[in-house]
Amino acid sequence: MKINAPSHFQNSFFQKKASSDLKGLDLLIKRLAGKWKQRSSILKPWLKNVEVAKIERKRLEEITDKEINRLIRDSRLQVAGDALPDPEVLALICEVARRELGLIPYRVQMLSALALIKGYLAEIDTGEGKTLSIAIAAAFESWKGEPVHVITANDYLAKRDALTMKRFYARLGISVASVIGKTKPADRQAGYQVDITYTTAKEVAADFLRDRLQLGEWTRSGMRQHVRKFVRASESGVRLTQRGLFRALVDEADNGLIDEAVTPLLISQKFESEELRQACLGAWKVAEFLRARTDYTIHRGRREVKLTVAGEEKIAERDEFPVSPLWRCPDRRREMVLLALEAHEFFTLGSHYIIEDGKVVIIDESTGRPMPDRSWKLGLHQIVEAKESLEITAPSTTIAQISFQGFFQKYRKLSGATGTAQEIAAEVWTIYGVPTVKIPRNLPNISRYRSPKFYLSEADREHAVSEEVIRCHRDSQPVLIGTRTVTSSERLGRKLGLQNIQHVILNATRLAQEAGIIEDAGLKGRVTIATNMAGRGTDIELGKGVRELGGLHVLVTEPHESRRVDRQFFGRSGRQGDPGLVSRYYSLDDVLFQKFLPRFLYRLMTKTAHPSTGEIAYPFLCRGLLRHVQIRAEKLAVFRRKQVSENDRRQRSSLGFVRD
Repeated sequence: MKINAPSHFQNSFFQKKASSDLKGLDLLIKRLAGKWKQRSSILKPWLKNVEVAKIERKRLEEITDKEINRLIRDSRLQVAGDALPDPEVLALICEVARRELGLIPYRVQMLSALALIKGYLAEIDTGEGKTLSIAIAAAFESWKGEPVHVITANDYLAKRDALTMKRFYARLGISVASVIGKTKPADRQAGYQVDITYTTAKEVAADFLRDRLQLGEWTRSGMRQHVRKFVRASESGVRLTQRGLFRALVDEADNGLIDEAVTPLLISQKFESEELRQACLGAWKVAEFLRARTDYTIHRGRREVKLTVAGEEKIAERDEFPVSPLWRCPDRRREMVLLALEAHEFFTLGSHYIIEDGKVVIIDESTGRPMPDRSWKLGLHQIVEAKESLEITAPSTTIAQISFQGFFQKYRKLSGATGTAQEIAAEVWTIYGVPTVKIPRNLPNISRYRSPKFYLSEADREHAVSEEVIRCHRDSQPVLIGTRTVTSSERLGRKLGLQNIQHVILNATRLAQEAGIIEDAGLKGRVTIATNMAGRGTDIELGKGVRELGGLHVLVTEPHESRRVDRQFFGRSGRQGDPGLVSRYYSLDDVLFQKFLPRFLYRLMTKTAHPSTGEIAYPFLCRGLLRHVQIRAEKLAVFRRKQVSENDRRQRSSLGFVRD
């Protein structure tokens, strides 16, 4: 007798279950299922559909606009279920893109769209046109009658892509809007009522939490009351912003699904506490008094500070804390001082935050972008304000929270696209149940990659970088220089300015000029210094005569803890078959080496440095060490993400009576 498992069971097992929920044989079966779904042969039937669609689209070029509109109406009625679009439907959508946008989708863009519709994470090389692929997939999915969320890496891309694709969607009978940080609360609901909403992970998750607060937590025994409240929302005064989490297409998916996964999203409210303000000030004064190695030890790889016996004795002797019973507790004092020491050792101005209008603004380390609406919790934000001698803001208490990992798992169907997916394919499948597929390039990559050069100090590295920029500037070849922090970009800019090299800087303090800087970055003689803001979602078009000069020269000055972030920045050069050049200049003073390079290897490498230039010999050894420290950093990041998944699982199990 054949027994068919319910579809909801299959989905929950293979797609919705996180790795921490599965053990033993169940986990092994899920991993084997992932290997099967990610096999390369999965592309063969899709390629056949694409080839038929290409021929059909050519035929549609001869059809009048009136006939195209009739075909659109007929095609919308035929779309249903989770099946892939027929070649005729795919051809029709692509022909509309040609007529409204002037863009003829490449074969790889059609293939990518099919992968997204099927629920895959598509690895599409940088410059291959992810934006149009996502738009084609979003259009087809919206024809099924369910709201579609296109989640981009930042507000700039969400607004830009929604405006760019508006004519395309309108011709297909689809409404579109964007919801970004500046969207007013009154306009947010309208932004989610359309067919396709372009937004960011932060905004859509925050609106989800606000809706949960509106509905209130409910138990199984109170389900009937909750349903009644939902149905009669207008009568009860409850206004929900979103229509539900049905379909999500994530652009730069490795950033949204993996890099941001450890970030908890909190809805909080301010509460006045003069006592806590005084405690933060007192903790910072005590931290300034303590001395490293004597009073506390530092582990930079784990970003951990531990007090010594001498340090604890000094804390007990200080009287900077409030005199209330709460702060008489030694453990509470120790906790606040440890936070202050972390702020002192690991959080630096220009690297982790900037100051705007007298306020501390956090910088996203992966993208280099400011996050004005975010704050560190547990009093850390107030301690950083005390560190910078700013007015200490009122602390917050959390009223709702969710991890980005837990949030994305709530979508009924999830897929995404990125240029760097192979490194995290197993993790994405294990956590989200989303398989990965590699999409072939449209044109071969002819960009040249130089072997990385390593230097003893930042000063030696910056001198070598400036010499290379001078050589490129002399030939009028455009240069894009990548730095890791705001401080590094400003310091390098000053050095180039002293040598009369005209340049522009793109970092978190120059957000308003971003569009203009990116637009001109590929022109002759242009020198652009940028943080990771230029590493995702930016398409630098080459100016007239630049191809003959060798294309855009990308020059990276600091390695990132994730190799994927580095590859994203490299991908600004050599797009769509254009020539390009990638050079890397690193120093042993870089944060990555300071954190993860063993000290005996550090001392060994310093002995091989050239006495005049500071360049380290044995580049093959340096490349191996670079790979070693990046792998160590990535393993630590994976461990942290596993902890988040485990914490989500524990919360679900311990609060099983509350709706998650």
